[in-house]
Amino acid sequence: MAILLKTFAFLFIFLMTVPFSNADDGTRGGGVASHDLDVTIDIPGRKVTGTDTVTLKPGTGNLKLYIREGSKVLKIEHKGKPVNFDSSKVPNGKAHEITIKASAGENIKLDVSFEGGFQSIAEAFEKVKRGVAYLDDGVIGEEGVFLPSSSLWYPQEDDVLSPFTMRVSLPKGLKSVSEGELIKASVENERTVETWRSAEALDGADLVAGRYAVAEERYKGVAIYTFFFKDDPALSKTYIDKTKEYLDLYGSLIAPYPYKKFAVVESFLPTGYGMPSFTLLGSSVIRLPFIPDTSLGHEIAHNWWGNSVFIDSSEGNWVEALTTYTADYLFEKRKGEKDAIDFRLKKLRGYKNFAEGSPLALKDFQDSTTTASRAVGYNKGLMVFNMLEKLIGEEAFRKGLREFYSANAGKNASWTDIKKGFDKASDKDLGWFFDEWLKRAGGPVLSIEGAVREKNGDKHVLKFTVVQAGEPYTLDLPLLVKTEGGDVWRNIRVNDARTEVSLELASAPGSFEIDPGYDTFRILKDEEVPPSIASLLGDRESVMILPNRNKPNEKYTGVSVLLSKDYGLDTTSDTEIGVKDFLAASSILILGGPGENSMMWLAGQYLSKHATVTDDEYRIEGKAYPRKGSVLVLSARNPHIPSKVICFFIADGGKETALGAAKRMRYFSEASWLLFNADGGVHKGVFENGRALRIEFN
Repeated sequence: MAILLKTFAFLFIFLMTVPFSNADDGTRGGGVASHDLDVTIDIPGRKVTGTDTVTLKPGTGNLKLYIREGSKVLKIEHKGKPVNFDSSKVPNGKAHEITIKASAGENIKLDVSFEGGFQSIAEAFEKVKRGVAYLDDGVIGEEGVFLPSSSLWYPQEDDVLSPFTMRVSLPKGLKSVSEGELIKASVENERTVETWRSAEALDGADLVAGRYAVAEERYKGVAIYTFFFKDDPALSKTYIDKTKEYLDLYGSLIAPYPYKKFAVVESFLPTGYGMPSFTLLGSSVIRLPFIPDTSLGHEIAHNWWGNSVFIDSSEGNWVEALTTYTADYLFEKRKGEKDAIDFRLKKLRGYKNFAEGSPLALKDFQDSTTTASRAVGYNKGLMVFNMLEKLIGEEAFRKGLREFYSANAGKNASWTDIKKGFDKASDKDLGWFFDEWLKRAGGPVLSIEGAVREKNGDKHVLKFTVVQAGEPYTLDLPLLVKTEGGDVWRNIRVNDARTEVSLELASAPGSFEIDPGYDTFRILKDEEVPPSIASLLGDRESVMILPNRNKPNEKYTGVSVLLSKDYGLDTTSDTEIGVKDFLAASSILILGGPGENSMMWLAGQYLSKHATVTDDEYRIEGKAYPRKGSVLVLSARNPHIPSKVICFFIADGGKETALGAAKRMRYFSEASWLLFNADGGVHKGVFENGRALRIEFN
């Protein structure tokens, strides 16, 4: 799930020659004091027509607005008289730049008339990747409307915060949703007319519409809504009750909820977006039983991070890291320490599988359109906040969250502003920490050398060297020593390529481990990452092997097309590839079971350790599962290259069964094996992994 980001880096070079006022107040200056939109939606024609009455700030000279490539500004007027403007296409961008020569003055209003055509819902579904709609433009169809502000569906300044009012005319039977409050609703000439108003300055106005059944409940001054395609009182109550919990949780952790409403809105597209005062969740996920306990909290947290404190993207997108840390990770911490450790380890494995070797640093992360960028922005980002909390302590960390929010609510903020908040809360200069973790791509690679234990009188001495490959980081590493007298914890700081450690202990050490709880962001060793489906999907050199048998096997072609689109995997067939070549260089996915893919002979060599396949059943880790109508996906380590895997995808059923399993397996990719039953059930597991930074003495 992700917040929609309104960042247009390609516009930064087009700076206005006449400076605007308020340039240093965190709102990015700008000339527009407010937008007053009046728009009409033509569903059959997939068209929007409208007028945006923009009120200019005093002293504004030339004004530049931007509108999407598929739309155009028809005319601009001031008090009914034409205003000259120039329109030019932004080089290398999908937008038009509108330059207006406005006269400076008090409360100048310009009426900007515009229109545009938008893609169909079918066209939008063609852009679905990894089960999520990655949209850079609006969508209009019989099911409804989705016009994100990031698409520039109406004329906007670049990265400027402004309040707005929007009057929207829709075919009768449709209801709209936008930021702010619904202040008026009526039916005029067989059309629904609704007006939304946001008194708060926002980074854009999003417009969603559909044939909704609406439920509402008020809680502590906040109107909580659900907009579902079908009336579902039980589901509405679940979402409303969970929303209350999250508003209380984040209100106590950060600050009171900043808006007067929150709405859970169903989307006809597979989306997971957070906008100021509402979230847009696809029909395919909104009814999953775990969403209210997981993704909903993440999207509500965005109303503080990203939708109240907005993004100054010049230093990268910090929002997903902080939201993941204060939402997803907080939920796991509340369950207990084991769940928190498992969560951190999962994120480190995700980075290893999808982003190892990526040149992307946190300061360069903007969005999660690729698995590699997501692993940087979410996984590495949350680990940086975890290390920050360990460095300054929980009390100072929570104080830093509140300090950062209170200083930047209603403004655009950057990583520098985050640093200022935590500097103040901890009474420390944390510049070295943020420089190290934001500016550098990748992470530390650690190993242990020369571990010995010695007796010195009645004391015991443990000695070893922590080695960092490449340019060293400054790290505070937890150390657990297991001795005859019990566990001993220490914290060791390393900041050189080689750091020698010597500890005096009261009892003989039997073993020791660095960072046993995975508190530190680092690149895991191969032995710390069990073979998994993610290992295959994240490997850019992975190859899928289809069964040929002199003609394509339709059962698996849909699977190969899907995974090729989502992850860029190459495809070959069992009659075209050389065994030695791919075993020595690649992770591979063998599509088809015994009698289907001739490469299944590898199963006897690599699969049998964990599973066996018969005509009637799959036996995995000693447990039997019926084979009829089910799909098995299993990953084994490639013994020739430990960082690579060999995966098997065996479907007992037709092509729809196989394709359905391929779509679902993307959401369980951290597993070593998956079994999708004919009745829709899912079984999964992770094979044992090693501990790279543990030493055991004989």
